[in-house]
Amino acid sequence: MLNNPELEKQLLQTIKDLVSFKTVEKRFDEFDRAVKYVKDFFEGSNVTIFEHRFNNHPALVISTKGKKHSHILLQGHIDVVNGKPEQFVPQIKGNKLFGRGTVDMKGFDALAMHAVRELSKEDIDVNLMLTFDEEIGSPNGVPKLVELGYDCDILFNGDGGYNYAVIYGEKGILKLKLTVESDPGRHPYPWDGESAFDIFTEEYNKIKALFPESKLATNADNWHTTYSLYDIKVENKEFYPPHFFEAKMNIYFVDDVSVKDLFDKITSLLSRTKAEIIMGSERVFLNPDSPYVLSLQEIMTENFGREIILRTENGSSDARFYADKNIPIVIVKMVGEDHHGENEHIEIPAIVPMYKSIVDFIKIHSQKTTEKNYEAALHD
Repeated sequence: MLNNPELEKQLLQTIKDLVSFKTVEKRFDEFDRAVKYVKDFFEGSNVTIFEHRFNNHPALVISTKGKKHSHILLQGHIDVVNGKPEQFVPQIKGNKLFGRGTVDMKGFDALAMHAVRELSKEDIDVNLMLTFDEEIGSPNGVPKLVELGYDCDILFNGDGGYNYAVIYGEKGILKLKLTVESDPGRHPYPWDGESAFDIFTEEYNKIKALFPESKLATNADNWHTTYSLYDIKVENKEFYPPHFFEAKMNIYFVDDVSVKDLFDKITSLLSRTKAEIIMGSERVFLNPDSPYVLSLQEIMTENFGREIILRTENGSSDARFYADKNIPIVIVKMVGEDHHGENEHIEIPAIVPMYKSIVDFIKIHSQKTTEKNYEAALHD
């Protein structure tokens, strides 16, 4: 594993600085403080900072070429889930840095900031996108920037879910609300009506039949579509079966299908159940044999001095908003544990290797490479 104490000190300080901002939902004052910090960080650098506001949520794009389209786009978010007050006071214990957002995802943000500032000294086309709404579903961040034309040839996202891994696939997510209303007969006279629960059960079984591989999913092999019900509500009058049934359903899908097409397929099976989309997230997938996946794996293996695996994950990220752009998307995670938890932390010895991996990947792919010249570019 790489060892550079001075670089580690600089990177660690930036992470600690970012963690100290309580950038939780609706803390617009803290958002503004963080924006100022980022802008000050790049003061005097050869970058252009595009600053936007969507419903009072900042969104920054730091660009080495001053363009909305970049060859490589680094993607991060500065907002975090809520935590105890002490979690916003970063603490070093042994070789770990504890604090809210260290893993998810201010650690990566800090490394990406240093990488772009350093690479702005060279003729390299890279942008860094930082948003402030990912933890609430991204209504005022990346999708708005995509609409404004911020695009790239290669996307590098740091919001993955596994240590020492290159993520090449994230499941699509479809969250539904399913509702049935009926006019049931009294208990002794079921033929006088229909139970809303019975209607739902029959149609729910049709939905489940679309995903026969759900029970095959495990921690080791999660690349199977899964589903679950939650927030179930039932209403019935005395002496009557339910006249109202409602449930929410999560579907985490792996098939190459859009959220809309999957929703249409499901609703085509339903005759008495009303379905509406609560949230939809497109699947992210890149062939694991892609030169971009393999090169990042090789780069990280060299810098970390250990095996780097390739895998998929259940979770999603803001990378999903580029899933339909036909561009390579690679995803990593800061080495650490307990994101969103009370003991969220990153491993300090892994900071420099991750930073070096980001920089090396960008340098190797700073010019458009093809599968034919990939090996030459990788070992140049």
